[in-house]
Formats: sequence, C-alpha cells, structure tokens
Amino acid sequence: MAQKSERDRFDPFTRTVIRTGAAERGDLYHRAVRMPWSQFLGLMAASFLAVNALFGFLYTLGEHTVEGARPGSFADHFFFSVQTLATIGYGMMYPHSTYGHVLVTVEAMLGMLGIGLVAALAFARLSLPVARIRFSRVAVIAPFDGVPTLMLRAANERRNSLIAARVQVSLLRQETTREGFDIRRFYDLRLARSETPMFSLSWLIMHPITADSPLHQLSAEALENGEFALLVSITGLDENLSQTLHARHSYFNTDIRLNHRFRDMLEVSSAGDRLLDLGRIDDVEPVAP
Repeated sequence: MAQKSERDRFDPFTRTVIRTGAAERGDLYHRAVRMPWSQFLGLMAASFLAVNALFGFLYTLGEHTVEGARPGSFADHFFFSVQTLATIGYGMMYPHSTYGHVLVTVEAMLGMLGIGLVAALAFARLSLPVARIRFSRVAVIAPFDGVPTLMLRAANERRNSLIAARVQVSLLRQETTREGFDIRRFYDLRLARSETPMFSLSWLIMHPITADSPLHQLSAEALENGEFALLVSITGLDENLSQTLHARHSYFNTDIRLNHRFRDMLEVSSAGDRLLDLGRIDDVEPVAP
C-alpha cells in the first residue's frame, strides 16, 4: 500500500486518501475559502509580516532612503513599510531619495491589491451558507410497525426552519464483479419519508428493510466485519437567508446498532409545554430482536 504523503488529502466522509497532484495545489482560491479560520488568519498575518520584512530590507539597501529613519536600522524601515503598505502615513518618516520613492510606489500598488484580495477572500468565507444540522452519532436497526427499520436522527440547531427539506440516504458498498474487479457501488435507500415542508425540530429518518432492500438479512457479523457505509445528505432552503443549505454525514458499519432504538427527545413539562432536548439525540436503548 502506498504511503500517505503531505500532498495527499483525506476525505473523512468516505475515509479515503485522495492523491490530487498539481491540480489541487494550484486551486489557491478554493483552498483559501475552505481552510479553517485560524489557518486563514495565520496565513494572512504571516504574509503581511513577510512582505513588510522584504520591503524593510530593500529600504535599508539604499542610502538615506527614508527621511526620519535611522541609517541602517531595519526596525525603522520595517515600520515605515508597515505604514506604507497599510496606507497609514503618520508623517514622521517619508521617502527621501528616488530609490525610496520607487519602492514606495511599488509597495503602495501591492498594498492596494493585497487589501482587495484579502477583503474579497474574507467576504467569500463569511458569505458561505452553512447549515447547523446535527446528526446522531449512531444509526439503529429495530422493528417499526412490525418491519425491521434502519433509523437515524437529525436536528436543526438554528432557531429557524429549512423550507422544503429533502434527505437522501445511500449505501456505499465494496463489491467484486464477475470479472474479478473490485468496485464501490452506491445503492439509494427507499425512505419512509424523504421530504418535509418544514424542518425546524428533529427528523427521524427511516428506511424499512424489506425483501428488496440492500440491507435485507443484515447480520450482526456483517455489521462488525463488513465494509460499507451509509451516506446521508440533507438540503433545504433557509427561510432567513433565502439560500439553499446542505449538510452531510456518514455512518460506517461500526456506527450501526442492531436491535436498538432511539430514546424519545421530546417531553412535556408540568406546565404542559413541550421540550425537545437535543442533548439526547444520541441516546439509544436495546430492544428485543
């Protein structure tokens, strides 16, 4: 098996290492948008310091380049570069020679371009619609209306609703063809209810395991030793943002509990109010097979 290198990407959704090559490394915009905020801000700070350090060094190469800066002082020329790049200009230091004016001109152009690029990237990151949908950590299989049923739960963590929400559950399974080729195949699972006009609380997603289901006659041994995954995706229109949101989750064979059911998250208080406790979304209990 090939070893994972620093250039490879791991997809936790399918637990697969993806070797992208130069195409992934060249997609700078997409990488800047999807990286974590801490990494993005750290990269911007490092780039800002590096550019100012470079121009600070270039200013020291000239003779009496900056008026008000001590000759040969990297610190003075570095902070002058910061003032120039950020268009601050306190007035204590200013370019003195032709060489200094040329460097200021180049740095000013780079500063305007850099500010525009950083602002655009920050806006693109902030404007990305993100769904706050929470999935249960496990899925269960238990009788429901006399039929063995695969069940999993999802909940909307925001104080609004997703309009015309739709869920899709697919089975990803490794198979071998008659010719001996190993292939990963997707099977769409038929759900008891795949759409809801308004997703505001919780959603119990159910797949009846009938004779035509890909999960028919699924045993405890297959759950423990099998290699398959359930891929779940939910899409809907955010009523406040008027944007389509999506969320996804994966359940591997070890995440499925046979002969278990979910405990109820909804309770009624003494005052007659209904309370939905999202902290119970992962609570399960065994049932008789």
